[in-house]
Amino acid sequence: MTERIWLATDDGVVVVDPSGEVLETAFDGSKATAVDAAGGAVAVRAEGLGVHRRRGAGAEWEALGFVDDNVWSLRVAGDGAVYAGLEPATLWRLGDGAGTEYDLSGVEGHSFWHSPWGPANLNSIVLDGDRIVVGVEVGGVAVSSDGGRSWEARNEGLYEDVHHLVSDGDRLYATTGMGFHRSADEGRTWSWENDGVDRGYTQGLARCGSRLVMAASSGPPPMWEAGGPEAAIFVADTAASTLSWQIANEGFAGNVERGGLQASGDLVVAATTAGELLVSTDAGDTFKLVRDGFAPVTSAAIETAG
Repeated sequence: MTERIWLATDDGVVVVDPSGEVLETAFDGSKATAVDAAGGAVAVRAEGLGVHRRRGAGAEWEALGFVDDNVWSLRVAGDGAVYAGLEPATLWRLGDGAGTEYDLSGVEGHSFWHSPWGPANLNSIVLDGDRIVVGVEVGGVAVSSDGGRSWEARNEGLYEDVHHLVSDGDRLYATTGMGFHRSADEGRTWSWENDGVDRGYTQGLARCGSRLVMAASSGPPPMWEAGGPEAAIFVADTAASTLSWQIANEGFAGNVERGGLQASGDLVVAATTAGELLVSTDAGDTFKLVRDGFAPVTSAAIETAG
């Protein structure tokens, strides 16, 4: 199996292999803020250019719109459709005509959704068959079990400043502005599990089989001191009844944003706002800085083939 790592940077998109060798670039000179890859398709959001999709290596990029909208997150479905999370917090399915907006207005608490700067943003999307799970900053988690026709807020025990979500069947995992949360019942109830985490602003999150890999910093950017984000990467075994986190890597310069940590099999990539690319080939046991000098990276994706 061949892996290609897509990095959404402040100077376009860079594609590298796991050793850090640059394979191609796209949208040079434009700030790329989100990227995702699945099923042979890749989606990118670039400021001033909107959302684009490419289906197959060497294919032409298709413009999917949202040039003037603030798109926070992208998720590519198995059929090549692109789901986009926006600010204010809305969810769209793109790639088929004018696109489809999902109505989230009936979600309990919707009128109270907000962010520290004003409107809430929808910054995490999980697709699992007919189930769609979204994370909102600040608004918590909403779940649809019928392909987006109806939605339910599921926030009992959850700190509602949600940064990133991953799933494993009925189990959901969330990073928030106040640590990591876990649910065993599709988000109906949540527990706060941060044993071993010595910095509480959790952001990037990825799953490698029964292992979770998480990034955390000392706090949000306005609270960083002279030492910067002081970020670290943590790992934990989900088979444990209560999670116990261990530091896998620290001492790098940048911050790993909510979309900057991704995994595929035993390959884990962490891309930072200081332009560093850290790679693990052993499910997060160890990380190696394979390349630096990129423009600041906000989001990463792993494309697999073969």
